[in-house]
Amino acid sequence: MLSAATALIDSAAPEDVAGVLAAVRNGLIAARRCGLAAAGEARWTSRHRNAEAVEFAMAQQLVRAPTLATQEIVLADPPDVTEHLRGPAADAAVEAITGFSRSAEQALRTAADHTQEWADRRVCRHCTALARELREAWGGQHPSYQLRPAE
Repeated sequence: MLSAATALIDSAAPEDVAGVLAAVRNGLIAARRCGLAAAGEARWTSRHRNAEAVEFAMAQQLVRAPTLATQEIVLADPPDVTEHLRGPAADAAVEAITGFSRSAEQALRTAADHTQEWADRRVCRHCTALARELREAWGGQHPSYQLRPAE
């Protein structure tokens, strides 16, 4: 599901701001589920905790976009995800999340330049930074995070 959302983001026309925002919304929902599935592996637990705040901040921003105003974003809670990934499968899920966030960052940055609606532009720009922060959280690169992955 996350790979499909990422492919939609990559193929979206930059002037189709509504399409970009909808694809990012769907990708965020899928990324949350992937993260929860990977978080069962001790190596990814603390990175998941770091990413969780970013996911919810991004969802809050996306629902403020006028083009998504009639659509809600429901991010999964831990009990909602019964699949627990281990080893290479967990690594692949995290790689899919970072791929999604890289594509979302680029698409949102470009879409912000194509929208005439100020509120959509603000959401695109804010979510551009949040997509990068999501990638950094999963990559263990964000300098402000105190939680470190288990060694």
